[in-house]
Amino acid sequence: MNNDNCINIIKNNCFVWIENKIKKGSISYLLYGEKPSEQSINIKIGLFGEFLSKELLNCGIQTFNNKKKDIDLIFKNEENKGNIELDTEKLPATINKCKDIEKFLKEKYIDYNINSGILNWSIYNKEILKQNTRHIKTFENNGIKIDHMEEFLKIININWCKDDYYLFFKEIGIKLKTINNS
Repeated sequence: MNNDNCINIIKNNCFVWIENKIKKGSISYLLYGEKPSEQSINIKIGLFGEFLSKELLNCGIQTFNNKKKDIDLIFKNEENKGNIELDTEKLPATINKCKDIEKFLKEKYIDYNINSGILNWSIYNKEILKQNTRHIKTFENNGIKIDHMEEFLKIININWCKDDYYLFFKEIGIKLKTINNS
């Protein structure tokens, strides 16, 4: 399948996800009538980033230290790289989770160079970051790399240009407003 068809299928699957996951009803129903709450939408859009990544690659539950952990995004690149994206949690807990998973993977895949980090899918590339990079610096100071969507797409060899990526999310925003206003 060519790259453009792949991106179009992913976009369609994402629109279906939005339709199915963004439901009406919450405390805001009581206050404003039938519409999804903005807080609920923001939480679900965070989950949407995980869904989008999974559309691009397979992921899932891994068991280590006799516990099951949801590793949102893990893949093996036979040539040179790997990446792990995790749910946003409190900063120290996320750093510890990254280190625990990296240690587990290094023990399990001793013949591989494990490159772990966090995928910041909501920003195409770090060039637009001018301020508020404190959390990124905290992760990097703890040896945890932050990748943005452009870097991730290069790693998995998918070409999705920045303008189309942001346009796609503007379309999702329009769809959310339509859902919210219907």
